[in-house]
Amino acid sequence: MRTSNSVPADAVSVYNKALELSNKGELKAALDFYLQAIKIHPKFLEAFNNLGETYSKLGERNKAIKTYLEALAIKRDNRVLLNLGVEYYNSANFQQALSLFTESLNMDQSFTEGHFYTALAYHRTKNIPSAEAHLKRVIELDFRHLKANYLLSSILYDKKEYNKVIECLDKIKDIADDKAFVKKYYGFCMYHLGNYMEAAELLSEAMHLSPEYSKFKDYIKSMTYENKIKEIGDIKLKIKDLEKKMMKGDSSIGDYTHLSMLYIFNGENKKAEQLLTPLKEKFKKAS
Repeated sequence: MRTSNSVPADAVSVYNKALELSNKGELKAALDFYLQAIKIHPKFLEAFNNLGETYSKLGERNKAIKTYLEALAIKRDNRVLLNLGVEYYNSANFQQALSLFTESLNMDQSFTEGHFYTALAYHRTKNIPSAEAHLKRVIELDFRHLKANYLLSSILYDKKEYNKVIECLDKIKDIADDKAFVKKYYGFCMYHLGNYMEAAELLSEAMHLSPEYSKFKDYIKSMTYENKIKEIGDIKLKIKDLEKKMMKGDSSIGDYTHLSMLYIFNGENKKAEQLLTPLKEKFKKAS
């Protein structure tokens, strides 16, 4: 957030010192300098906004909200509106957050983070079509926006639009902070598209990348039992049927990848790993 040309030089100097301290992680010290800058220039919008952000980082939500409201009394600024909306979003007041996010977008339709947080709020209120529309707008503005591609891939997977999920993953595969998540989604999509060998390889790589499954992300974690039933039917019954088939020795690679997916959906990650590890070698020898 740039400072206005109308701000006195001494206030800007103090503000810059606050920025320097904030960038070093010295948040409490930065607070004092932001307050000093505001005392010099009581309509210093940027200082109010950064002061609110600093309170938020320190976990002082009420002070952050009060500070953002003071900033908005100076000017209805899209960045301040977003920051205030985020505070309401984080306290689960999604309708109030949506109102502020929408106002910020009315000021600037190219406001990437405004669209992203609007998408999050719609997603939390189960308005999936609106969430999807705003996520697509984020990606139009920043096609490698990591979090937007993560969430959109999850929505598209739920809709069984597997090729579109792959398009999302292709955008972020080299910058993703959780390679295991990306590999799992690739693997699941390849399975549904009938590419069983590739699915097995990707799922095997995912297990190798995250052996303790510490980063098993939003989609699998958040699925309720009802959603799992909707996605793939009676999980335990399908597992039992496939295990019986394998004991007879007449299983295809599709059966192996299907069973590994079922284990994952059922939370039996170790079984999935044990099944996938020898899978590639088994079918390489057979081919």
